[in-house]
Amino acid sequence: MDRKGFFNSIKKMDLSDGEAISRMIEKKGIYKESDTFPLASLQFELTSRCNAFCRHCYNNSGAENIVKDEMTSKEWIRFSNYLVEHGGIFECIISGGEPLLIGNDIFKIMDILHDDGTIFTFLTNGFLLDTEKIHKLEKYKYHWLQISIDGLREEYHDWFRNCKGSWKKAVEAAKKVSESNIPLKIAHCVTPTNINEIGAMCDFAFSIGAKEIIAGELSLSGRTFLNRELLLTDIQRKEMISIIHEKQEQYNGKMRIKSSNSVKKGLERHREIPYSNAVIRSNGDIRLDGMAPFVVGNILKDDFAAVWKNRIKDSWEDKRVSEFIDSFEIDDRNYKFVNYIDVDIYI
Repeated sequence: MDRKGFFNSIKKMDLSDGEAISRMIEKKGIYKESDTFPLASLQFELTSRCNAFCRHCYNNSGAENIVKDEMTSKEWIRFSNYLVEHGGIFECIISGGEPLLIGNDIFKIMDILHDDGTIFTFLTNGFLLDTEKIHKLEKYKYHWLQISIDGLREEYHDWFRNCKGSWKKAVEAAKKVSESNIPLKIAHCVTPTNINEIGAMCDFAFSIGAKEIIAGELSLSGRTFLNRELLLTDIQRKEMISIIHEKQEQYNGKMRIKSSNSVKKGLERHREIPYSNAVIRSNGDIRLDGMAPFVVGNILKDDFAAVWKNRIKDSWEDKRVSEFIDSFEIDDRNYKFVNYIDVDIYI
């Protein structure tokens, strides 16, 4: 079976079970192949703009972001057509910033990929996700649509997200998504303030029909560096893991409950399977990983297929990448180089 045929065959699976699908793709060897389209996955950071200014934002999106949106909607459409012409991609992760801020052009971008068979993961804060947009989004195939909800207390969520009214909007959007045919995933950031709400948050996610909830601590990346009081202690981390394990047993077979993965282990894993994913930033930069500050090209200047074939694997083997990964300490934090605070490194 050729690569395209293989991807078409796994689309018959439960697409919301991302881990099972990733295992199948890895077993096929696709994550280690450089020169064959369709690619397994790319993340589109459609904009650096955001209608919130979250205290923890890992990629420093929002009003003070120094990344310029050089990738206009026209450029995203051009790049999407480029990918399709070269053989396409199995999965596209739609993110930002807040991706819905680009307006109806988002559907033009998704249409191009959808018509070629791409499935989507969609990350949003839910603020702009009204009934009309959900109806438009229903036409696409998904791993899941993810909405961030940081507890059941409106005042805390709005404070954490620096956006008044954001909790109500997120909850309303989550309920509407769960009533559609789009698989809903809830992302829940755990901090010292809301650690005791993990169990109730899992119950809430199940009550509104979520397929999955991921509850995890913050990474030392982006604005978390400026708000380090939001980081968990070792004792709190153990408490979080214990609660999550209890809820996993309670909802086994009913709803997937996960904790966030280790950043260091994730980077080590990505280094082993270099062609599993890359990030296209809103300025056109091709980043090795959302949690690693290494840029290997720019789609506004370079031929993406050539970069993918000739530079991805070698860049993961670069000494500077290894030094960055090795600098993570036992608490899974890199204090020597802070992702999205220090300037990206161009390889």
